Amino acid sequence: MGVWVVVCESCRTRWNRPGRPAEYERQAIESRPCPACGAYTLSCRELQPPDVKTAIRRGASRLRPAA
Repeated sequence: MGVWVVVCESCRTRWNRPGRPAEYERQAIESRPCPACGAYTLSCRELQPPDVKTAIRRGASRLRPAA
């Protein structure tokens, strides 16, 4: 199961959603106004798991295993 995020490009409000969005659901969300600022700039993106090497370089003390 993946995780995706809805982001408002105007006010940078974002919220995570579980699963994978269907194309119809993605289009429906992106055609609505942002609940925070009212701008029609919502976009849906899939979150990528963190790169292990990048996380280690940044000083991450613990990485969560992929589900």
